[in-house]
Amino acid sequence: MAARTFSIILVSGSFLLFASTMVANVLLDPEGVFDTGLFPLSVNWNERNDSLQRYKQNSSATDGLLFSSSRGKYLDPDLLARNMGVTHLLSLSVSYGLLTDHLPIFEYILRDKAARGQRIKAVVLLLDLDFFGKPPWTNSNINSFLSPELTGEAPVRYWWRYLTAFQFRLWRDVVRAEIASRPTKSVENPINLVGRAEAAENTERDERTIIPAVGTKPAALDALALQGFRRSWNSVRPDLENQLSKLERFVSLCRENGVQLTIAASPMIRENLDLHEPGMIEALAERISKIAPLWDFNSPPLIASQREYWVDVSHFDSAAGTMMIGRMFGDSGVNVPAGFGRLRVGATKPM
Repeated sequence: MAARTFSIILVSGSFLLFASTMVANVLLDPEGVFDTGLFPLSVNWNERNDSLQRYKQNSSATDGLLFSSSRGKYLDPDLLARNMGVTHLLSLSVSYGLLTDHLPIFEYILRDKAARGQRIKAVVLLLDLDFFGKPPWTNSNINSFLSPELTGEAPVRYWWRYLTAFQFRLWRDVVRAEIASRPTKSVENPINLVGRAEAAENTERDERTIIPAVGTKPAALDALALQGFRRSWNSVRPDLENQLSKLERFVSLCRENGVQLTIAASPMIRENLDLHEPGMIEALAERISKIAPLWDFNSPPLIASQREYWVDVSHFDSAAGTMMIGRMFGDSGVNVPAGFGRLRVGATKPM
């Protein structure tokens, strides 16, 4: 084969691969950033981008905001909105959400509202003390990049990453999900239907990560606790000062724009609390309360050992979420156990 022919084939093949990659990313859209809607949403979708798009769709009506990690999804939005005194509450909950996620979109929303001659009335900020100060997920992976509208990044660079990412496994999963979602024309017999129901039940059970009975711990967690490895790892908070600084900025923005701010620390299950050095979560809550009043649902850890209030080792359930709302806002219609939640007040400036 002549060198010229080989070069043409090589260049053409490279161009074809490059073009195919861009077409696949746009059509299959694993991160959900191109909004093509041709295929089911993948597990790698960019929740942070989705939050911004949902605000844009409801920008005029939105007058209340919830900022949180995925734990905030267990707070009843209607009950929360009623207690916040807002007519349209927008939840901006994202997986592993930290202030590095919350502050940029909050600044964007405040600017947008000011341009419309509108305002945000109230905000609830739910903090996870087990993650506060740890390296953020924000902008660290293709499914966590913030929009250029929030960061000031060059749009070309942002979109180029999504166009040129070769992500064969995700493309394959999107196609498989589409095929699996198509209705079958064949009539299944009762045995197959029972098997399918059992599989669905097992899947739901796996997703909820059933917690062992109170008083027992998974062997892996026991080993980590005995070795002290996990406790040491949980004590490393390299981004703590940065997140505290962003919290100060968040609080200042609320004060400057007349936004009623309610901050809470999400409750933690006993297994999680035990993997932190004694007094560490308490000290962190106290430090945060010096910036703004904090509803601390780990002091005392009233529901930490009560399995019925937990979906898994990370997420409290909707019943616990309802009690949190009742406690924070004094809702007389919610039955809140005595001693659940403590308001830490260390801020010098009124909210």
